[in-house]
Amino acid sequence: MLPIERQQRIIDELNLNGRVIVAELVTLCQVSQETIRRDLTQLEKRGLLQRSHGGAVPAKRQAANIQGNTRGVNEYELSFRQRVNEHVDAKMAIAKRALDFISPGDCILLDSSTTCWYLARQLPDIELTVLTNSIRIVQTLAARGSIRTICLGGEYSDRYEDFHGVVAEQPLREFQINKIFFSCSSLGNDGYLREGNENNAHLKQQMLLAAERKHLLLDGSKFLRPSFARICHYRDVDFLITDQLKDKELEQELAWNGVNIIDCSQRSHSMQLIKN
Repeated sequence: MLPIERQQRIIDELNLNGRVIVAELVTLCQVSQETIRRDLTQLEKRGLLQRSHGGAVPAKRQAANIQGNTRGVNEYELSFRQRVNEHVDAKMAIAKRALDFISPGDCILLDSSTTCWYLARQLPDIELTVLTNSIRIVQTLAARGSIRTICLGGEYSDRYEDFHGVVAEQPLREFQINKIFFSCSSLGNDGYLREGNENNAHLKQQMLLAAERKHLLLDGSKFLRPSFARICHYRDVDFLITDQLKDKELEQELAWNGVNIIDCSQRSHSMQLIKN
């Protein structure tokens, strides 16, 4: 087991049980106590947990969520308002590149990620149908006369400025959706896309099932880092549009699994990778 896989396992156990014990992690991961302690130290430095005697507990900013949250929202996940100001240049570049995959007459699905909000802001006023669960995207497209905007309703989250739940999922079965553009919290070393909470992860699973072509918009900060709830494997994605993919082994794995890698920093070369 690679260190990043082991550390993801530790975070998963912490989220599941509310604490982790060194002795139990030694058995679970089949490594020494010294290795587990080093992992815990590294995770503590990243703000993902707090060391305690014989193990670790959630970081203070996570504790309130684990002790009393009935909705399953991970408070460690930044709010929309916080995320929208992170990696702005990368998100703008990715969104601009994604425009090349949108044609007049398309019915597209945009998730509530900040990258998709940047995409919505750059959409030209052409004949499109846009489905989204993001209140920000609905507001952005309200003045576009040629774009038909359909909001997926449901339970509203002020933290994420979006809708989720069964009510949001139901309309997805009623439309023929050409393309989905979405992001996520991370693409892990185990090959899975993950979200910070299970509500968003489940809705994105349903979104992916409803769309013919799947476009993942992912800036370089989201590769190979831990996150909570599983969405799908990267082999379920048709296109990965990113500003950088420095891990050559991961890049090769993606290509072997049929994922078209669109590097928006190398525009002319990336077009050669697109499947028809």
